[in-house]
Amino acid sequence: MKERISLITFGCKMNQAESQYISEKLSKEFDIIFEEKNGKSDAYILNTCSVTSEAERKVRQTIRRIRKSNKNAKIIAIGCYANSDPLELRSIGANLVLGNLEKKDIELYFDKEGVYSEKFFWLQNDTKILVPEESYGNRTRFFLPIEEGCINGCAFCKIRLLRGTKIISLSKKDIINKIQNLINKGYKEIVLTGTNLTCYGLDNSESFEDLLKTIGDTFKDENIRIRLTSLYPNDVSDNLAYILTNYSIFEKHLHLSIQHFSDRILNLMGRNYKRKDILNSIEKLRKLDSKFSITCDLIVGFPSENEEDLKILFDSVKDLKILKVHGFRFSAREGTPAFKMDNQISGSDKKDRMIELTKNAQFSRKEYLSQLVSSEHTVLIEDVKNGYLLGYDEYYIPHKIYLKNGNCESDFRGIFLKSKIISISEGSEGVISNVL
Repeated sequence: MKERISLITFGCKMNQAESQYISEKLSKEFDIIFEEKNGKSDAYILNTCSVTSEAERKVRQTIRRIRKSNKNAKIIAIGCYANSDPLELRSIGANLVLGNLEKKDIELYFDKEGVYSEKFFWLQNDTKILVPEESYGNRTRFFLPIEEGCINGCAFCKIRLLRGTKIISLSKKDIINKIQNLINKGYKEIVLTGTNLTCYGLDNSESFEDLLKTIGDTFKDENIRIRLTSLYPNDVSDNLAYILTNYSIFEKHLHLSIQHFSDRILNLMGRNYKRKDILNSIEKLRKLDSKFSITCDLIVGFPSENEEDLKILFDSVKDLKILKVHGFRFSAREGTPAFKMDNQISGSDKKDRMIELTKNAQFSRKEYLSQLVSSEHTVLIEDVKNGYLLGYDEYYIPHKIYLKNGNCESDFRGIFLKSKIISISEGSEGVISNVL
């Protein structure tokens, strides 16, 4: 009987893809399950995140919970937190700690205990992108990592120190072949992901925009959807906006890593754009498609943030009709410039500011969704629940679809359905629609 390993993943889509790769690698020798935390497995692999102090706290909490319920289980910590502070994870109960280089060959360390983490791992010549064969937890959607590394120097961010400044890109040929393979397997949505997507090609003389155009030309007649994860606002060129809005396979949605709208705060953050650049990028997209949806990351409580900065932030959120805001309270990460900045904001003030950001984000979401009532969309069905079909349309809007003349017993998962929006759902979480 095979030993059972529970693989628990924290953080980004890159981590999810890498966890899937690791599970496929180990599945010949072990019985792999996902997210089992109740102490019944023989070993636990925690693919960790270190983007915020809260992310690290959740990892520590999980280790302690597992250790309390299963004293004999082996706990293996991998990923960004393991690269950032391996000794801390070891001290609270992890038997084996592997950094972002070592995790890629986890099978070589599996029988060991202790800490194995190369601090300057990105200098290694054998670093590689981990691309799984199947999706992590969703049969219709596949997260395809195409790039690793970040060369930006944002004052608050620790990730480039943990994932490296060495850019590694899959070749355009390999990406095209992989997408074709995924289509053959039945995947309907493919999400291109990376540490910093627009760094793609800096290592192999290829370009991100050329890659997207090639994908659009190659798969324009396929019944699939291609989505991008996250871009900087100033990376939205006229050409990129044209590609995303004129090729039907691309989702009419972008997640922009905005972080703030105040020029003063953006400058302190080390971001290489201003508020006008953010507005210009969104205008480019919505000029070509008025319904083009925007989601974004925003941070409140950055050092020295004042009332004027907050007004600019909140007013911008309300005015732009943003589909969803991923809000964060500033987390001072050791090793970053912002960690040592003067005028740090108190925890209680950051909490209050987050509450206000959430209110404005909800208003913005409702404003965006309201304008779409009575419009027609194509929804990729992902699940069936309580008599409704659940899925996302080409604008990344969640739909609940009621079938007037049928039922939900048939397997609609992975099917594209034409629908018409009839109302906004309760709490403006998404929309209610009918099949056309």
